[in-house]
Amino acid sequence: MGIIEFNPAPPDALTDDRWSAFALHLQFPFRITYQSRVILGSADLAWRESDVCDTGKPDSERTMYDFITDRLDVTFAELQPTVTTVRISPFGDLRVELAQEFTVEAFPVSSGRAEAWRFLQRNGEHVVFPPEEPAHGQ
Repeated sequence: MGIIEFNPAPPDALTDDRWSAFALHLQFPFRITYQSRVILGSADLAWRESDVCDTGKPDSERTMYDFITDRLDVTFAELQPTVTTVRISPFGDLRVELAQEFTVEAFPVSSGRAEAWRFLQRNGEHVVFPPEEPAHGQ
């Protein structure tokens, strides 16, 4: 599962909560692009870092996903791109456009009711695709 945090607490916040105010949980295929290039994709979990780069130990279980997210976390912390546009198709395709030409996209790929993605406000509302079924009797 990919997790993208939004709106981190400011450095002077009177909290020890390490979580941001908002998060996007991606449980189906997704990618992050910069300009017109994919810079991270859920399939990067399938590639071991040691098989692609001359970094890490040969027997390490770190993936290219780990390698890239380490760098992407630093980039996002420095640039702090803001959300500019959110689009959701009737099929649940999600496109979150960020400032500085970053984009997050998710692609539900199941005909079943499995959760594809969830946008949440900490201790608040959640938006889920596909929408959660109401409990019986409601």
